[in-house]
Amino acid sequence: MYKNNVSRQLLTTLLACLFSISLAFAETGPKPGQTAPGFTLKKLTGGKTSLADLRKNGHVMLIFWEPNCVYCYSHIQDFNKLHEKYLNKGLTVAAINFLGEYDEDIAEYVKDNNVKYLMLSDRLNNIDVAEAYRVVGSPTIVVIAPDGKVVFYGYDIPDVTQWVE
Repeated sequence: MYKNNVSRQLLTTLLACLFSISLAFAETGPKPGQTAPGFTLKKLTGGKTSLADLRKNGHVMLIFWEPNCVYCYSHIQDFNKLHEKYLNKGLTVAAINFLGEYDEDIAEYVKDNNVKYLMLSDRLNNIDVAEAYRVVGSPTIVVIAPDGKVVFYGYDIPDVTQWVE
């Protein structure tokens, strides 16, 4: 068991390094005003959801993250507060782990860190979605309007009051 965890951590670290190196050469994802790439992914809690389903409730904030990201970890409570404040007021906060971690590992992370927002955990499909959004580092945050257009793409938490409230 320990050997598998070490192997997973090594692979995750290697992938994170490769993503960081590619950041210097990569073109960023969809620009504001462009249509966000659609997707259908499994929810960690069971079942599936699509971007189209999420947009029915208003704006969607996608957080592309990975478990070893200190910045992601340090902002869990900020994302929890956004989730709790705006869930029924036009914003869905959804996280996509983009390095292919196993559901069991993500479930443990969610439990240990009291993550309250929607977690999409669909291993290899998550990687495809991250590629479609040109994610090269974490966290990458994308806010999508109900019409499917990107209104924010960046690496800091945006002020969502300009879109919801």
